[in-house]
Amino acid sequence: MGDNIPPKMWNALWPGSAETSSIYTKTSIAILIATILCLLWSVSSYFRTRDGKLPLPPGSFGLPVIGETFNFLQASQSDIQYRKWMRKKAEKYGDFFKSHLLGSPTVIMDHPAGNKFLFQNEGRLLENNWPWQVRKLLGPDSITMKVGEEYKVARRHFGGFLEHAAVIRYLEGVEWSTLSHFEKHWDGKEQLVALDMTKRFTFSTICNLLVSLDEGSDMDELREEFVKWTYGMLKLPINLPGFAYYSSMKARKRILQILDRIVVQRKQEMAEGRMSDRVKVDVLSSLLTVPDEKGEFTSESSIKDNLILLLFAGYDTSSNALALIIYFIAKHPHVYSQLVQEHTSIMERKRESDDRGAGALTTDDLSAMKYSWKVIQEALRIQPPAAMGFRKATTDIEYNGYLIPKGWRLMWSNQRAHYDPRFFQDPLTFDPSRWDKTPTPFIFIPFGGGPRHCPGYEFAKMEMLVFLHHLIRKYQWTLVDPHERIVRDPFPRTEKRTPIRVTKITSF
Repeated sequence: MGDNIPPKMWNALWPGSAETSSIYTKTSIAILIATILCLLWSVSSYFRTRDGKLPLPPGSFGLPVIGETFNFLQASQSDIQYRKWMRKKAEKYGDFFKSHLLGSPTVIMDHPAGNKFLFQNEGRLLENNWPWQVRKLLGPDSITMKVGEEYKVARRHFGGFLEHAAVIRYLEGVEWSTLSHFEKHWDGKEQLVALDMTKRFTFSTICNLLVSLDEGSDMDELREEFVKWTYGMLKLPINLPGFAYYSSMKARKRILQILDRIVVQRKQEMAEGRMSDRVKVDVLSSLLTVPDEKGEFTSESSIKDNLILLLFAGYDTSSNALALIIYFIAKHPHVYSQLVQEHTSIMERKRESDDRGAGALTTDDLSAMKYSWKVIQEALRIQPPAAMGFRKATTDIEYNGYLIPKGWRLMWSNQRAHYDPRFFQDPLTFDPSRWDKTPTPFIFIPFGGGPRHCPGYEFAKMEMLVFLHHLIRKYQWTLVDPHERIVRDPFPRTEKRTPIRVTKITSF
């Protein structure tokens, strides 16, 4: 049976090549089919229209239970195929349509009205609802699993470590991490792989911030497990050996073991009074010593689940975005020239105002990086790190004359919105100047929106600006392969991970 599945389909479901199918027996397939048949009755209610006059949204559920998940997951691996899948659906059913994805009836919302509806109605008509396989990977105590007042308390507690005032405190450390990274991993190199470098940089930076972990064997082990953990996030959720999702769940267990080791060691250091000044102010120490607004201390399981979330937020999304920024700048020399002008001006102003030299970056310097931020925004528009988000209807909802039944999932797609020519002229063109004007509200949503707007937004912005500043000051680069395709696994990257030729220049 497996021999008849196309190689591309196998790659969408399992981590290896099509040859991997040899390890799956007919018995395994039979068990899988039997399980699916047993589930048919339990989910059949999802397909029934509620009594009343309102119709369900237009669209197709595809196959029973499986729905359109196979086609959706396969399309999601390619930037072009994902947009094509969405476009075909919209052409047939309109901007607002139903499907059956990742185990649930799902309504893909229109934009910007649908996005606004989602972000403004959480806690009233909707609640956060990632697919169950993603929830298991994030963990039961992750703040992403919380709803209502419990979420608000957890958000204020954990989000406080990434709010604007906290980000200002981190600026010096992030700049030190950036300079150290370039010195260790870029200087003296004629060619390197940009994505490998940005992943090393962002992981090192977030590990320092969260748990004061320096580069070395522990960090390498943790990063290796995170690669496996993220890979199966949007694969077929079958927790059996050989499947990508199984590998991701095993990686989660190992990540928890590593974090448990770090937490135990930190508690021992605290008890013995031998913490350094840096360790005293990192996020882990704060979580262990600072209660939330209700006076309750965070449990160890909650600390570990949310360290996973914060590591994830500060690692994969930022690293892929930075690598694509490097890619887009290399393809557009005029953008590089304008960036050089901006950062030269910043350095000249700093030297004029300080007799001792340019000195470290300040928040005023970051505010002056206006064109740099437009470049980053344009990269995030073309390739948002997360292509979609989900909410669940907590009651029957009437929307645009249609019924969205209680329990159905609602999905927003930022990539679909970001490529809509009604809101972004020539959407396939990389054009930072389009950000001279403010976009239509609820259209540009790379960091989500509403109560669950990414709490790490300010930190990510600061980190990317600092990295870009020193990159522009120190290096020129060209793409080894200017024709690389952009793929998703599950985050956007170029097919070969953006290999570049690097020339170090005299810092201005």
